[in-house]
Amino acid sequence: MQDVEVGTIVPSTRDLLQVVGTRRRSLALVALLAGDRPAEEAARLAELNVSAFAGAEPGPAMELAARATKTVPTLCLGPAADRDHLLAARKAGADGVCVDASMPLDAWDRLAKTARTMRMLPLALVTDEAGLDAAVKAGARAILLRAAALEPLLALAARAPRGVTLVAHVEGADAAALRALAGRVDAAVVPPAVHAAPSFAELVAEVDP
Repeated sequence: MQDVEVGTIVPSTRDLLQVVGTRRRSLALVALLAGDRPAEEAARLAELNVSAFAGAEPGPAMELAARATKTVPTLCLGPAADRDHLLAARKAGADGVCVDASMPLDAWDRLAKTARTMRMLPLALVTDEAGLDAAVKAGARAILLRAAALEPLLALAARAPRGVTLVAHVEGADAAALRALAGRVDAAVVPPAVHAAPSFAELVAEVDP
């Protein structure tokens, strides 16, 4: 990962927690951006009123998308393993970062505090029950639940404390899976195949008005 000068980092001014913390009353849609035209895609999705953007890793594509709008926050999905990753994520425009809940508690807490100094939201990345327990023990205000299918993710969501903001990332989720998440989690990552579909505007109006 390219080294980032600390002096070049500007703290985030967009509040990711505010837009994804719906208290399960709606489903904030976080559009995962991919492809060769991230800025154009971000502008299109902002017009459709998505709540946030997501990028797989820090880099030029994420930076172009983050700069395409002044109001829509960006989440970096790649787990931050160290301070350099946090700096790279913020340099690329991230307003939130994932930190693996399975790492030792003191290491998670240290990275979470570093993220907050840049005014980024640290989300505990959880893939199983042990990770969920660790995230709760760490006092995470927001958790990203990641699963390969809908049912395991719903099972994790059901065990999470009600007061914690939950962002769901079901790999390869379709529109039906996203609708099933409404009322169970606060927000969900939307794969490119879903937000590129002509019917996506209807989904936004239905679950993320």
